[in-house]
Amino acid sequence: MVSLICAGIYDADGWTPYRGPSEDVLTVFKGQCKSLRQAISSYIRRTGQSIVMDEEKDKDMVSFLLEFKASLDSILEESFSKNEAFCNTIKDSFEHLINLRQNRPAELIAKFLDEKLRDGNKGTSEEELKGTLDKVLVLFRFIQGKDVFEAFYKKDLAKRLLLGKSASIDAEKSMISKLKTECGS
Repeated sequence: MVSLICAGIYDADGWTPYRGPSEDVLTVFKGQCKSLRQAISSYIRRTGQSIVMDEEKDKDMVSFLLEFKASLDSILEESFSKNEAFCNTIKDSFEHLINLRQNRPAELIAKFLDEKLRDGNKGTSEEELKGTLDKVLVLFRFIQGKDVFEAFYKKDLAKRLLLGKSASIDAEKSMISKLKTECGS
């Protein structure tokens, strides 16, 4: 992504050379932060739109969003030294893209959690499950349809518990606790 962004940024003398991930992008593009933030925002919205709006890939949307968010976080840390302005740009752009389809991402995130918390995922360790739940919680923070998420999550939770399909009661309790912390109730 950095190469895509850097391709459109010039300084007064022409191209500004970028020496790679070991060099902070902000030091190379002094005075170009606004243009760079706009380019990043445009990239995130364009790429994210292709993920969120493709109804044929709904089944894998949450996985794609998790991968995309992880790559953005990596770029933020490695290339922008967690700069607050770039952090806000990424956050705003990601929030925009995840809410392009109203409530559908909220529903799919709830279903993704249901899948991960079911018996069928016995092959994953508690630590892997906890890590996945934490990553999904990051996506949850961005969605505007939290009430839709809640409705689907409650329905799926009830089914898991009543049918004895839960992979781990501790994981269920942990997730409920995390959601309570996020929602404030």
